[in-house]
Amino acid sequence: QHLVFFTLDDDHRLVDLPGYGYARVPEAVKRQWGQAMERYLSQRQSLKGLILLMDIRHPLTDFDRQMLAYCAHRALPIHVLLTKADKLKRGPAMASLHKVRKSLSDTPQNSAQLFSSLKKTGIDEAHDKLAGWLNLHRGD
Repeated sequence: QHLVFFTLDDDHRLVDLPGYGYARVPEAVKRQWGQAMERYLSQRQSLKGLILLMDIRHPLTDFDRQMLAYCAHRALPIHVLLTKADKLKRGPAMASLHKVRKSLSDTPQNSAQLFSSLKKTGIDEAHDKLAGWLNLHRGD
């Protein structure tokens, strides 16, 4: 329900924004979260990119499309993690990935990948994306 900051080192942080698109809370609370996110995203000059988590079974929700449009407007790179990839067989998972990548095709700095925390799928690819954005070497 808040912005949560994770310090990587003296110069780098990851920030977890509220997932208000999915929470079952009153609309007034969702509006407050949205305002906090908008302020954060619009005012952070050091922001390098946004990792957007989408459930592979329900990608490209209205909230997801809003975030993609916002990032495109700000020329902010976005990397989509299609979470819960272990819930689908390979064919449907790849079809979902293709659908999301196609929606990102007009913005070359954007990317998408399959991800499963349960099966540990896609962790290295996500680390590589972050390392590239933050100019870190793997292992830093």
